[in-house]
Amino acid sequence: MAHSNQLKPNHKAIQHYYETLQTFSDQKVTHEGATETAFSRLLADTAHAHGWTLIPKLPMRVGAKHIAPDGTVKDEFNLKRGFWEAKDTDDDLDKEIRKKIDKGYPLGNMIFEDTREAVLYQNGLEANRYDLTDPQELCGLLNEFFAFVEPEHKDLNPVLAEFEWQAVKSGLVVGGHSWDTVVMHSCTIGWRNG
Repeated sequence: MAHSNQLKPNHKAIQHYYETLQTFSDQKVTHEGATETAFSRLLADTAHAHGWTLIPKLPMRVGAKHIAPDGTVKDEFNLKRGFWEAKDTDDDLDKEIRKKIDKGYPLGNMIFEDTREAVLYQNGLEANRYDLTDPQELCGLLNEFFAFVEPEHKDLNPVLAEFEWQAVKSGLVVGGHSWDTVVMHSCTIGWRNG
């Protein structure tokens, strides 16, 4: 289900992200293995409000290759809702993005970032670039990432709205679960098997 949890710069997770990066900077730490932990925590903490879970380094098969984005975000129905890939602050972000694209990394809803800049891909195309040193831009990136709905899922929203109205009117509960849990689970099974 769509959630309307718009992040703002004063959000605790946003502030913690910048505090963590400052701590790394004070220690002269710039390598990806360390700096990625700040964004990983930020993404995990903010995904939770949307009913999503960040799974680090989840391997997946692309053709004959195996890849593992730094983060895969799944919803409560185990659907992959987005991906994240961290790069070193000393890397050329555009070159690193090209390498990942050539390896077959998913671009449906993907964040590439190096703590200074982020590039958001949606529907296979570059959607936007963000200055991550600006808290408002960081919020914009995350809000756009969490608001994304795969095109094949968009047509479902009017159907669910009508069903919700009918379910609420009739007090529908199935097996102890509310109507939205039952419907989304049914749809998830259909999408996986379809």
